[in-house]
Amino acid sequence: MSKLTISQLKSRLVHHAKRSRAVMAPLLYQLRSKIKAQGRSGEGFGAWVESHLDMSRRTADRWADEWAIAHGLKKPPKRATTSGQLAKSKASVDGKVTMSVSFIVDEQRQEEFVEAMDILGEDAEAIIFNAVTEAAAKKRSHARHTTAAHA
Repeated sequence: MSKLTISQLKSRLVHHAKRSRAVMAPLLYQLRSKIKAQGRSGEGFGAWVESHLDMSRRTADRWADEWAIAHGLKKPPKRATTSGQLAKSKASVDGKVTMSVSFIVDEQRQEEFVEAMDILGEDAEAIIFNAVTEAAAKKRSHARHTTAAHA
């Protein structure tokens, strides 16, 4: 991934903008690193993020930083994050919101997941949503039956 050009990183970020944080965070980190290395003013990371992605520069920086910390590329900050950084997204015109899901996996699983997301395209959101909500419903139902059997 570190061999991708700025243009390729930007293209992938736009493609994944509606997808999960797990996919976007390493791309954001790499793009920010490459743009910083060039040192061009007015063509910075923050300006590009805010004009092309449905997120603030602050969110993009936080996602990139959290990913870098999790992968040993950056030291954790000495201060705690604020609750404002974890606020819900605002509803869009069509009533939908951007929802981010983050989890830590090893690099092999991440690569496999990113490839699967690319293959699934726009179907990925429904597949992930259905898998998680169905698994939760089964677990909830099992817990109710177990509690009722012991009562």
